[in-house]
Amino acid sequence: MNILIIEDDIYLAERLKKVFEKKLISNRINILHDYESFVRELPVIDSYDLVLTDILLGELHDKTGIDVINTIRKKNIKVPVVVISSFWELEWLEKAFDSGASDYIIKPFRLKELELRVLKWFRIYFCSFRFGKNRQVNYHGLEYRLDENEFFYNGKQLVLTRKSKYLLSIFLSKPEKVFKESYLIEKIWGDILLIVNRNLRVSILRLKKDLDTYGLWNWIQNVRGEGYMLLSQDM
Repeated sequence: MNILIIEDDIYLAERLKKVFEKKLISNRINILHDYESFVRELPVIDSYDLVLTDILLGELHDKTGIDVINTIRKKNIKVPVVVISSFWELEWLEKAFDSGASDYIIKPFRLKELELRVLKWFRIYFCSFRFGKNRQVNYHGLEYRLDENEFFYNGKQLVLTRKSKYLLSIFLSKPEKVFKESYLIEKIWGDILLIVNRNLRVSILRLKKDLDTYGLWNWIQNVRGEGYMLLSQDM
């Protein structure tokens, strides 16, 4: 999961980052402290799976989290934007939701509460598959257990690097769907202009090698000229 945190409280931002690194398949978690930094990140905002923003940003407070939401929605980007703020007044909640906020969490909050809210949006937006009662997805014996943040095959836990986990989570979100190379590059690294396709092929190869331990090497298929897909060979 790629998360953008826009929070001028440096200590809080770092705490949030550590929570998400532990609890989620976190590929990229970036921290920004003001609106100007957000604007510079805007060209790759579509590569994020979730945006967390405070209301007051930077020392001048001339731009707010409401401006962040408006800017994202004007670009017709549907990424969930969750507001975290000490403002509890109804006026601010109305402004946030009218602008297109997905959720609003009032400070001070328990980290567990935020974790649960983020997991909710992780399931709704990033995980387009359906979760069962155990909050897990299963595709021909390959499963992802959300509560454990781990992958399993026929009950055996897979040992994967963080990047391999993230790649596999993308493929498992829509099995048998072809993902274009440009999409995968953007999701993994953010800026497609700075990454060559060879880097993606190396990452795919590492994932396939990791999966080979469990007899799943050929489940990641290269569709020539189109991209890559997850396809069970048990079909």
